[in-house]
Amino acid sequence: MTEPQTFQRLSRRAIEEHQQIDFFLKQLLSSLDALDASSDDVEPLRRLAAEIDGLRERLEEHFQQEEQDGMFQAILDLLPDSGPEIDGLASQHERMIEVLQMARIHAERGEPCEVTALRADLQRFLETMRAHEKAEEVLLERAVAEETRSLP
Repeated sequence: MTEPQTFQRLSRRAIEEHQQIDFFLKQLLSSLDALDASSDDVEPLRRLAAEIDGLRERLEEHFQQEEQDGMFQAILDLLPDSGPEIDGLASQHERMIEVLQMARIHAERGEPCEVTALRADLQRFLETMRAHEKAEEVLLERAVAEETRSLP
C-alpha cells in the first residue's frame, strides 16, 4: 500500500471514530438533560456514571490510535510544522480522561441534589471535547490537502 493510501485510510478511520464519539456525546447530553435534581432516586446518576465510563473507555482507545497507531505521525510527516499542535492535542487527551474519571466518581457517589454542578461540569467537558475533535479534523484536512498537492 502506498503512503497516500495509508494516510487516506487513517483519515477515514479517524473521521468515523469522531462520528462514533459524537454519538456517545449526544447520548451523554440526553442523559444529562433527563437528570432531576429534585428527585431522591440515585439510580439515574449511577446509570450516568456507567455512560461516562463507557465514553472514557472509547476515548482512551481513540486517543491511543491517534497517538500510537500512526495518525499523529502521519500528519507530522505531511505537516512538519504541526508538531506544537499535535503535542497540544495529545496533552489534552490526558486531561480529558482525567475529567471523565472525576465526573464518573462524582456520578457514582453523588446525590441527586448535586446534579446541577455535575451537569455544568459535563457540559463544559462536552464543549471542550467538541472543540478538540474539530481542531483534529481541521489538522486532518490540512494534511489531506498537503498530501494531494504533493501527489505526482
